[in-house]
Amino acid sequence: MFMSQIAVILVALFGCANLVHAGKCSDHLLSLSADGWSDGYESASQYDFSACTAVFSTFERHLPQVHNLINEHIAQSFVYSIMSSHFDTDAENRLGFAKYLDHLADTMWHDAIALVKYTGKRGSSVAPILDDENTGLRLSANLNDGIKPWTEIEALALIQDHHHNLASKIHHLHGNTRDTSFSHFLENQFTSQHVERIRELAGHMTNLVPMYQETSGSDLALYLFDQSLA
Repeated sequence: MFMSQIAVILVALFGCANLVHAGKCSDHLLSLSADGWSDGYESASQYDFSACTAVFSTFERHLPQVHNLINEHIAQSFVYSIMSSHFDTDAENRLGFAKYLDHLADTMWHDAIALVKYTGKRGSSVAPILDDENTGLRLSANLNDGIKPWTEIEALALIQDHHHNLASKIHHLHGNTRDTSFSHFLENQFTSQHVERIRELAGHMTNLVPMYQETSGSDLALYLFDQSLA
């Protein structure tokens, strides 16, 4: 009995010793120490940051998709801000729509920042990936292409389409990742928010479409609807 306990302890100690020496970070530091890394700046400069990186699991496989999501959020934030300024003019005077769209623009921008910060936390960056010109931060589309004097229903329909598309991309990414932390981040930051936002937009469309179909009283109905968003 006593000998078996000793054997268990030895096995545990041997396992701990293996853990101490198994990591590439510790091995790298031990090699620097063996080379006299503390003797001066030249030796210290041999430190390889990639040996002790914050990168782990499979997050880096998703960097192209993450970069695209960041770019899409930034682009849509600009579009929603432009929409907001359109409805804020004296000619349109839809201050409720302007406020609602301004809030959406801020939300898209903050979500982009959250993605950037999370990417940095995982030891990656938003710099272009080597040999992949579709990565990094960019505005891939000409924002002027879709700018026009929208009606209220056109603006909401466009926003709803965009949120459907964005939610589909994020749900697809969530379903395909095996990185638990990244999956948790997507759930907390996006999926629940998209469910609420898409339902809200669908409800607005349900109320707004009949107003446009009315031959009389539509102006007053639109005015009251706009006031409800203010």
